[in-house]
Amino acid sequence: MAKLPFKNIWVFLPCLNEEENLTPIVKAILSLKIPRLHIALIVDQSTDRTEIIADKLAKNHPGRVEVLHRQPPASRALAGKDAFLFCLNKNADVVIEMDADFSHDPKYLRPMLKNLADPKVDVVLGSRFLPGGSDSERSAFRTLVSRLSGVVFRAILGINLTDMGSGFKAYKRQALKAIEPQKLFSQKGLAISMESIFRVLKAGYRVKEIPIVFKDRRYGASKLSWKDFFEPVIICFKLAARLGRYVDQT
Repeated sequence: MAKLPFKNIWVFLPCLNEEENLTPIVKAILSLKIPRLHIALIVDQSTDRTEIIADKLAKNHPGRVEVLHRQPPASRALAGKDAFLFCLNKNADVVIEMDADFSHDPKYLRPMLKNLADPKVDVVLGSRFLPGGSDSERSAFRTLVSRLSGVVFRAILGINLTDMGSGFKAYKRQALKAIEPQKLFSQKGLAISMESIFRVLKAGYRVKEIPIVFKDRRYGASKLSWKDFFEPVIICFKLAARLGRYVDQT
């Protein structure tokens, strides 16, 4: 792999009850030996040993792994906002978000960074629905919901991306800073993935999708409920009303 131009890469992992996944995922990311890469564990109060394990990982990997302990309420969206700000405050020039349960394979980190090194690309988004990507390990119902959500997002917001709900993304600093993470509307789960990418495009930055294979989580149970699928639609209408639909200028 050609030398990357980035000086301070931060990968963040939102963590809630991930005691079985946390050590293996951190080990897998560090084993890639990507220069100047750091990991931020964004930990909600858990009912298992996640918080203890996170602190141990930070102790065992000083300068490479750090922990942010969040106060309630636990929320993927709120954890994402806190993570964006945490990484920006670390002077990251690249911020990568991914799940802590191996549904996002660390092997994609290198190709994401390679694509992000292109001066014409500001955000790289891992898409399940491009040729070469897959969502096949999830239940048929959840895959259907993801695809229908994409249709709704595109119709309301005017964006022609294949996977606006993807939570596996790499941002250049200027693109992430421009969306002002503290002002994101999202409060719960899935909505933040869609909202962040919409705001990036509205701010005039460029997004490139690459195919990924999305896997089912390795251990533990999903935290999503059917109620989490309503907020993204509400947020879509709010974004369109407040910011206007996206119009591609290219």
